[in-house]
Order: sequence, then C-alpha cells, then structure tokens
Amino acid sequence: MNRLQLSALLLILLLLPQLYAQETERVSDPVPGELQFIGYSFTRWTGSNVSPTNDILQGQVIGRLFGQNSTNTIPQTAVYLEQRFVPLFVYKPKILDGYATFRGLFKIDYTWGDQAYGVGNNRGGAINGGQINMQTLMANVDIHPDSADWNLVIGMQRLFDNARDPNVNTLSYFQNSSYKLSYWGTQAVGVSLFANLSPVTKGRIGYFQLWENEVRRDDDVALWMLDLESRVAPLVEVGADFWYAYDRGKGFGGISVLGQGLNSALAEYNGATRIFLPVANNKYEADIFWTGLRTAYNRDFLAGRWQADAYVMTNYGTLDTVSSINSNDFGSYGTIFGLAANAAVQYKYGMTANDKLSAEVLFSTGDENGISDGTLNSVITGNVYGSPVGIYSAHRAFLLFPDPQVINRYYSAVHDISNLGYGVTAGFFNYSKDLVPNKMSFKAGYAFAISNVTPAGGTSFIGQELNAEFKYNIKVFLTLGVSAAYLQLGDFYNAPTATYDRVRPKDPWVLFTTLSWLMF
Repeated sequence: MNRLQLSALLLILLLLPQLYAQETERVSDPVPGELQFIGYSFTRWTGSNVSPTNDILQGQVIGRLFGQNSTNTIPQTAVYLEQRFVPLFVYKPKILDGYATFRGLFKIDYTWGDQAYGVGNNRGGAINGGQINMQTLMANVDIHPDSADWNLVIGMQRLFDNARDPNVNTLSYFQNSSYKLSYWGTQAVGVSLFANLSPVTKGRIGYFQLWENEVRRDDDVALWMLDLESRVAPLVEVGADFWYAYDRGKGFGGISVLGQGLNSALAEYNGATRIFLPVANNKYEADIFWTGLRTAYNRDFLAGRWQADAYVMTNYGTLDTVSSINSNDFGSYGTIFGLAANAAVQYKYGMTANDKLSAEVLFSTGDENGISDGTLNSVITGNVYGSPVGIYSAHRAFLLFPDPQVINRYYSAVHDISNLGYGVTAGFFNYSKDLVPNKMSFKAGYAFAISNVTPAGGTSFIGQELNAEFKYNIKVFLTLGVSAAYLQLGDFYNAPTATYDRVRPKDPWVLFTTLSWLMF
C-alpha cells in the first residue's frame, strides 16, 4: 500500500464516526408553546351590476338578492374592495397538562374607504382608520382529560349541523359533509359534548342558547342537538340526527329592527320561511323538531375515483298563538312538516384533488299559503333566528346560491334552502382541473333552480347560472383567485312578491379577484 492510499484510508476512518452521527441525528420537533396563533387574511376586489341602497346591518349586506336588503341590479358597474382579518388564539397552559384549552376567534371586516373613527362592525377602511370594529366569533373553554374519549366545549362556539368537533376539524369538511351547513353554520353560546363512542362511531350532544330576552321570564329560544355518525364499512359512513328548538321568544329580541323567529322580518330578509299570523294573535310559541339521516361513500377519495353523499332531513312540530292582550291566552294554531333532501356524486379523473367532475341536486318542500290553513309544509332552518345561519355552499355557485368567498356583501337569489317557504329543486354541475398540478387550477360550473310552488304572477323557473374560476397558489397557503358568474333570471321574478320593489330586475353578474393567506 503506497503512502497516498494509506492517507486516504486513515481519512475515511477518521470521518466515518462523524458521517454516521450526521446520518442518525434527527432534528426534534419544537415543543408547542402555551399560546398559539393562527391567522387568516382575505382581500376581495369586486365588479358587479348588483348594489344595495340600504345597509340595515351596519356595513353588512346579507340576505336574499332582490329582497328586503335592498339589493338590485343597476345600469352601471359597482366597484369596491373589501378586506378581512381573522385571528385565532389558542391557549393551552402547561400547568394543566392539556386538561383545558381556551380558544378565542375574532374578525375585522371593512370596505376600503368606508368609515373612520367610529364604532361598529364591518367598517373602518377610511383614512386614519381608528374604528372600533372587532367582532367576537369564538370564546370557549375545551375540557379534555388526558386519554379521555370525550371533550366538553363551553361558551361561544361553532354551531354546525354535524357530529364532529369544529374546534379540531377544517371548515371545508363541514361545508361538504353531513347537512353541509344548510341548517346551522354559525356561532352561538352553549355546551357541547363530543365523544368517540367506539373506534368507528362519533357523537355530539349540544345545548345552545339562541336568544335570552328577559332573564325573569320564560321567553327564550334554545336549541338541543343530538348527532351520531358511524363508519359501518371501510368506505361507508352513516349518520342520524335529532334537534329540538324550544321557541318561547314570542317574536321579541332579534337582530336590529328585523327581529327573530318564524313570523319575523328577519326570516324574509334571509330568504327563509316566514309565517303571517292574525293581528290579534301575532305572537307565538313553537316546538320545532328536526330528524335526519345521511350517508357518504369514499369521503376524500380515500380508496377510489368515485365519491358520493346524501341526506334527508325532516322538520316538524306545533305552533301556538299568544294573545297580544293576555300573554297567558294560548291557542293551537297549526302544525309544521317539511322535508329537504340532497345528493352529490363526484368523479376524480386525474391525479390531484382538483381533477374532478361533480353533480349535486337539492330538493325542499314548499307551501303555497303558509300556515293559514293550519299546516306549514315548508323547510325551517336557523335563518329564521339569525343572519346568516344556514350557509349552504357545497354547490360552488356564486349568485344563484350563497358563495362563502365574501366579506361584507353576502347575498344570493336562493339564500335559504326553503326558498321563502316555496321550496326549491336545484342542480349543480362543476368541472375542475389542475392546469399546473397543485399550483394552478380552473373550475367551470352550471347551476339552475326551480321553485316548487309557483308564485302568483310568475312561473316556477328561478334562473340558471354559468360561472368560472381560476386559482393560483403563489406560495403555500397564499392563493390568488379570479372568479366570474352570470345569472340568467327566470320568470319567477315576474311575480310581484319575488322582489321587494315589485319590479322584475335585470340579470346580475359579478367578477371578483381574491387574495387569501392562511398564517401559522
């Protein structure tokens, strides 16, 4: 062995322990801090021929297009920019060993140039800023003992029509599963117990205080929820749900001048079912129940190219009128029974999550004369108690049904699955593809809606929509979007009752760009 070979061998022997150490050394994950922050920033530029003339909800425009929110088509193009920031704070003190967690979620919304140095939500984008405009969305305590199969959430929390815990599951999951937030998709104060009843079965028992008018009186509106979900086969989920609304509010309280309840202006404002009672007995008490069944196959395309889901939900109950003169004078007025059904199927033809075709149908029963004949056959959602509450968005339409990519202006032609109590039959078809895998995507869609009860003076056809959307992932969780939609209105809008100003509107359109950033 010559001197050069010997030197090389000695060098290898000297470096071998260091090379081995580098190969086996692993960088340990950082220990999570007691206080964690997750933020969401969303900016939207909009051009549209739809504009409101009055914002009852202080900077917000929510509800049915062409309804009481004063939205209508205009001859010119309305252009505006809006911005949203949503901070989430999670506090898990080490001294409690994970037994309790506090979550606080807040929101700041404004339109560029709208107001400064004022007090009120959804404003504060004018020069100088200085607006007091933070809104509380969550403030709850999560009790979860070590190794327990359950957790208890107390306080202001997500109120979703699903068996799973919204604190630890993504919003997109709830938008596309169970009842797709068609009935309940907001926040409320209450207590929820979530449990893993078995390795394949989950459950939720919840109580929510929707309205408390006077603490000394029995004039509250409360909601109880019982939800079960089980994976009966590796790819098949089934669920059953039972909810009960204890409505003793007698129409008191509510949002601004709109009130709350089945006979409130709020219900009509949201495009939900509104009943009309005799003037002498215009207050009511009600017991409303919901019972539903649902199923899903191959969620998230876990083991194949086909995915499907469906639900059937009934609402039923009784309504008693209360005398305006004597609050102890009750009278049985009517019964309630409505039904809604939804089914969707998707086919994943490519490699990525966006390479797919989807079709979805929605049906809800309607009633031509409301409860005047003693029976109400319309669907009832949470939109009769708050705004917005039922936020169905799995369809991915932009104008015909609600689009969640909004900030201060949240309206659509069919804003509640009850369609003003008339009921609706609707279909949605979407094609999407990743033009650049996991980087740039395209989506094209078509939607139509037919009223199941024809209003006087109009026809049953509500309208049909064409839409398209591009999304570009600039960086991880930083996405730029461009979206457009055109809604061709049907002769449903020839009916005087279909619009607030009793005049048929022009066809609406919208073009908007978005920039969203999820921060960790």
